[in-house]
Amino acid sequence: MKFSVLSMLGRPGAGKGTQIELLQQDVKKYEIIRTGILLRKKAKQADLIGKKLHYVLERGFLVPTPIVFSLWMPRLVRVKNNEDQYRGVIFDGNPRKLYEAQMLDEVFDMFGWSSRFRVCYIHISEKESRKRLKTRDRFDDASKEIEERLRWFRTDVEKTLAYYRKKEVLVEVNGEQSQEAVQKEIQRKLKNFI
Repeated sequence: MKFSVLSMLGRPGAGKGTQIELLQQDVKKYEIIRTGILLRKKAKQADLIGKKLHYVLERGFLVPTPIVFSLWMPRLVRVKNNEDQYRGVIFDGNPRKLYEAQMLDEVFDMFGWSSRFRVCYIHISEKESRKRLKTRDRFDDASKEIEERLRWFRTDVEKTLAYYRKKEVLVEVNGEQSQEAVQKEIQRKLKNFI
C-alpha cells in the first residue's frame, strides 16, 4: 500500500466526512486532519491563541492561516516521522484558501509527498447544498449562514480548486448520487493512488 495524501473538498453538505469514514475502513489508518475540530479544541485553551480563536470563532470570522498551520504542522511532522505506520493523510475540507494550498505545497515538497498528493472534489450544486443543509440539524445551517458558506466557497475555495486543476492533481466526483456510488467513484478514480 502506497502512502498518499488526499484533500477532500466540496460544498457544504457534499458528504466529505462520510466519504472519509468509508475510506478509513482499513487496517492501516489515515491520519485525518479536521481543521474545525482542531480549532474548537484549541479555542478552549486559556492561552493567547486560544482566547483569540474563541473570539474569532464565536463571531464567524476567518481564522488566520498561520494559526491553521500551527495546528496542522505537529500532526504532519508526527506522520512523517512514522510514515510506515500510516496509509496516508486526509484533509477534511482543507485547504480552502489558495494561500493555504501554496503553503502546503512547500511542506509536501520538503516531506517528499508532492507526487503522492491528490485532491478529491465531491461536486454538488448550490441548490443541492442548500437542500441538504436545511435537512440537517446543525446550529450553523440557518439560511443566512448557509448563504455565507456558499458565498465563501465561490470566492475562496473555487480559486483553490482552479489552482489544483491546473496542477493536474484534482479528481472530480459526482456527489449527487448515493453514498455508496460516490465511494465507488472515488475508489475507481483514485485506484492507483489510495
